[in-house]
Parts: sequence; C-alpha cells; structure tokens
Amino acid sequence: MQMKTTGELLQKIKKMKKNEIGLLAGKDFSSPQIHIYLTDLLNGYGISNKDFFDKMELERSYGYQILNGRRRSSRELLIKTAIYLHLDLDETQRLLKIGNREILYPRVRADAVAIFVIENELSLSEYQELIDNI
Repeated sequence: MQMKTTGELLQKIKKMKKNEIGLLAGKDFSSPQIHIYLTDLLNGYGISNKDFFDKMELERSYGYQILNGRRRSSRELLIKTAIYLHLDLDETQRLLKIGNREILYPRVRADAVAIFVIENELSLSEYQELIDNI
C-alpha cells in the first residue's frame, strides 16, 4: 500500500471526528526514515550508490551501512548531500529534520556558508573551499 500524500492526510484529518483520533497511530502518520528517504532521493536524481559514495568520500561499506539504516548520517553528510543534489533550502531543512539533525541556522557561520551555497547553487567543491576558509 502506497503512503498517502501530505495533502490527502490533511484532508483526512480535517474530516476526522473526535472518536476517530486513534487513526493517527496508523502507518500513514509515521515519519520517513532517513535511510529510506536518502535512498529515494538518490534514486530520484538517478545517482548510483557508487557515485554517491565517491562524491561524499565515503568508504563503500560505511556508505552501505548509512543507506541500510545501520548507521546514522552525520549532519555534515546530509548538508553535503543536499548541496550535491542541488536541493533548495526547504528541501535541505526537510532532509536534516528527517535525519534528526539540527536545521541550518543563519547565525552559525558554517550554516550561513551552507545556506549561501544552497541559495546560489554552488558546487560541493566550492562549498568545501568556503568552509575551509572560515
């Protein structure tokens, strides 16, 4: 069974009666798991696991542990992934939230650099160069 879209869930909640509140415990209301979300993102952008591991400079076995959910993605890995995939700022914040990591905060210098890179659609290498120089 396919998960309902957010819009469909919103309509379901709006029509719900007080005695139906138990329906919120259903599968449709669970948060996506980061390894599944990350795998879906990579597939959606047509990026192979090997290319992802190479670009993120991940050892193959460690990369597979992340994509299989046995290891948690670091915040920095998620930020670099967002930059590599050219996600917009909202998509990046969503990726960080799903990964249970702090969202980008403009008052933090490194986060400000990440926001700048994302907003200006700079490359991963340009991001790394800017981070190295702050």
